[in-house]
This record gives sequence, structure tokens and C-alpha cells, in this order.
Amino acid sequence: MPPATSTRPGQPISVLDSSSIFADIVPTLERLRSAVRVALDTRPKARIGARACAREFGFDKSIGWKVFQIGYTEDFVSVLSAMPGARGWEIVLGKFAAAGVAERTVSELRVILAELEKQLAGRRIDRSTLSGMAAASVESDDSRRQILRIRRQASDAMAVIYGVYARARVGAYICMPSRTAGAGTGMVDLAACTVIEGLERRRPGAPWMLFDPIWSYDGTGSRIRPSGGGLAEGGGVLIPELSSPGISRDEIAARDDRPSSYEFLTRAPQRQGPLNVCFGEYAEAVGPAFKQGAEKVAELSLPLSVPTPTSVLDVLMHRDLPRTGDLHAELYASGVAVGANPRSRDRLRLPLEARVGTPASLHIADIGPEANESYAEACRRGAARFGFDLSEFECHRVVVPHPPVPCTVTMWWELAGV
Repeated sequence: MPPATSTRPGQPISVLDSSSIFADIVPTLERLRSAVRVALDTRPKARIGARACAREFGFDKSIGWKVFQIGYTEDFVSVLSAMPGARGWEIVLGKFAAAGVAERTVSELRVILAELEKQLAGRRIDRSTLSGMAAASVESDDSRRQILRIRRQASDAMAVIYGVYARARVGAYICMPSRTAGAGTGMVDLAACTVIEGLERRRPGAPWMLFDPIWSYDGTGSRIRPSGGGLAEGGGVLIPELSSPGISRDEIAARDDRPSSYEFLTRAPQRQGPLNVCFGEYAEAVGPAFKQGAEKVAELSLPLSVPTPTSVLDVLMHRDLPRTGDLHAELYASGVAVGANPRSRDRLRLPLEARVGTPASLHIADIGPEANESYAEACRRGAARFGFDLSEFECHRVVVPHPPVPCTVTMWWELAGV
């Protein structure tokens, strides 16, 4: 499972904060909306509706609807969600010019669009995901459907852009009271398992980072590599016996510069059936079971870098581990640069409609039979490594459809008092 664990309290940044990622975009969008409205008002019938707008300027239905939304809708979410791409804007500007819109208005639109693109470029997040983040500010069934639709479109687009794809990614953390000699009382041992099902290369490309081992954080907040090892027979974090048969170094390769890290190269042309990969590892005494000092919550994360229709994060908690309240799930954008607010660089929360459930088994409907069996066996090995049986654990699960990569799925809970 990729980097990984933390017992630090998290302070996510809401997309609605005045200091959030949208702070510098809103004024630019207001200028854009005003300029588009000036252009549309040169044809009074364009105000009647999106179809009339399209007829008046010769737009197709899709662009006509988008331009109408930008010019005459009053809310920020609708404007951002309706934004065409670069090619779409060239068509819009060309149609405006052909319809006799003043040259100064068309020129002003070009300047505003260039400024907006500059503001978006520094965020390293695609336009569709940004629209989904804005839609999160509206609590309604329509907004939730819009979020899922946007995420599905973004996921499909990223699979084409990145050239890699997986049918599902499923990960689990197995948390148990530490039996490690010398760990002291009140510590937690951890095992982590992940199955990536149906890996594909959509086009040739460079090696793609697939897996990083568990990391944790010390009392100062510095990232550390905890002591532990792999769950494969004979050791190692890649578990060949639970992965597709005959995986070669030409398909999945270990990185020389990052121990226990793996890259996806390609899917062998002669391979029959899906390419499934299973990883498993354990770490000893990774964090406290109770509140200690500034540590108030436990947090476990699954970063996602390969586009997939389904991502699942399970936390298997031993029944003897105390906690306060339920487990919570959150979704964060990864690697987003926000010059106006450095605090949100790695902690920008995305909308997540999913809720944490407690399934009765480890079976997951969205992955194949072989991957399901490998996943359950990897979890069993993780528990057995520390002398426990899976029947002693309770599973807490969150399913994230079409996660907007790169992103991080996180589950956390409040630590119990001593």
C-alpha cells in the first residue's frame, strides 16, 4: 500500500474558505461572465434560453448551453462547471467575431481567458475535478449526481492522458494491539494489503509509479519508514503467489532508487486474462492506541495515481482497540499547488458522497473472483503475522467511485483517552 499512515490530527481546508483554492479565481470568473454577457446581449434573443443562444450565434447545442450558463447564470458553481476547453473557447470567440461582436469585447475575453488559464495551471488539477470541487458547495441530489458525472468524465480523460488504467484498486489496513517485544504498552501494529485488478496500458509510456511501502510520522511530524517487512512467502511486499501468474520484470518492476517500491511498465501481449497485482506488508508499533500528547486522531490513507472506476479502502480494526466515535472518510487532491494559501497544498478536500460502512465480509462486488480471493488471503496473512485471526477484526469500508487521480482516500478516528 502506498504512503500510508499518520497519527497526526488533520485540519482539512474547505473549498468554501475565503482563503481556499477558489479565492483568486472568483474575481476572474466574474470578469469573464460579465464580458460574455456583453457579447451575448448584442443579440437580445440570446437571453431567451440556451437553444436561442445557440441559434443566434451559430453554436452547436453543447457550446450554446455552456455559453448561456456562463453569461446568464448567477452562481459560481454553474459558471465553473460550464467552462469549455481551449478549443471550445476558440470556437466561441470566432462565432462572436463573425456575429459582429465588438473587437474590444472579443479581445477582452482573450485576456481574461489567458489569465484564468494561468491561475488554473499552477494547481496541477484538471478542470473537471475543479468543477466537482465547486459543486460540493451545493448540498442537493442534483449536485451529488453532478459530482459523480464530472468525476467519471475526469477519470476517463485521465486514463487517456496518462495511458494507464485499472479496473479496481482495493486496499486494507489491519490494525491490532502491538505484541512486538519492546514496543511498550498502548501501541498498534499494522499490516497493509492492496490488490490492483485489471492493469492496462492504454498507450506506450514511461514507467508508472504503482506502489510505495508504508510510511509513518514521528512526534515532530517528520515522515519515517517504520520497521517491518513483506507478507509474501519468503518475504517481500510484492506477493507473486497472490498475483496473476508469470508476472515478469517487463510488466511490474522494482525501483532501484526506492526500496520496496514498484512500477508498472506494460501488460505482456501474450498474457491471458486480467493483470492483477497484490502487495502486502507489515509494520511494528506504528502509533499509539490511546491519546498521547498532541496525537488525538489516528489516520490511514490510500493514495491513488492510476485511473480506475472503483477504489475501496478498508480498515480492519481489532475489537480490543479502543476508539471514540465512528470512523470517518475523506478525499483529498494530491500535489495541488495553491500560491495564495500554502496550507492547502497537500490537504485540499474534495467532495466525497460515500459513507463508511461495516460489511460482513471482505468480498467486494466490483472486483473479480481471483482478485477477491487474493485480497482476503493477503488480509489473513497480515493478521496472522502478529498472531491474530481475521474473525477478531471488524471491517470499516469506504467505496469511492471514479476517484479523481491523483488523490488520497483517508479514514480516521478519534483516539480514546487513557
